[in-house]
Amino acid sequence: MAQGWRQNVWVLPVSAVIFAAMIVAVPPFLSFDPARQLSPLNANFPGLDFGLTLTHVLLATVALVTLCLSIWPWLRVRHPAVHRWSGRVYVFTALPAALLTLPLVFLNNEWQADVGAAATGLFWFVTTLIGYIGIRRGNEARHRRWMLYSFAMAGSFVWGVAMGLGPLFSKPALFPYLVEIIRWVGPLINLGAVKWWLDHTARRNARVTPLPAAAQRDHIDRRAA
Repeated sequence: MAQGWRQNVWVLPVSAVIFAAMIVAVPPFLSFDPARQLSPLNANFPGLDFGLTLTHVLLATVALVTLCLSIWPWLRVRHPAVHRWSGRVYVFTALPAALLTLPLVFLNNEWQADVGAAATGLFWFVTTLIGYIGIRRGNEARHRRWMLYSFAMAGSFVWGVAMGLGPLFSKPALFPYLVEIIRWVGPLINLGAVKWWLDHTARRNARVTPLPAAAQRDHIDRRAA
């Protein structure tokens, strides 16, 4: 019971942080008013820029909500059908949302950590796709590992929201290189946390557990032979 509690307790604070960031970032887009967008639209293609941005935000919002369900260990064990369906919705909203970062970076009027944003989007797409292919081929270990990396990339938007509230990001053109460096910090911290968690759980699962008495006797007989 204690071990099950420890495996699930982290989901609540992580989900709370994700939802708090969405409450800050998403509402301006729900008015469908380009004037309320947080960053200026491309002067030559404002309609295209806003349409792609809105599509990206809506898809990413659905992906993040279903992600919070997919990472919940209790739900995965007790209600595997819900886990599978939430995972499918996550995959097929995360993949296009991730790819849309590339044209959005291209349409940026000014440098706003474009390299970091493009790299995060590409890695989000790749990790999600590898995780999905893994489960389709029955490789649950690969699926779990790469979906956790996908979670790290999807959750990195929280760092973007937090940094966007700071004075430095209100004038990104004044500090382009520093803003670019900061844009990499969040994804790298998330990836490091996931890597630590994977190593930690691997060591925990590798602990030797006592064999049943019959299995011990069989093992001794084999060695004696």
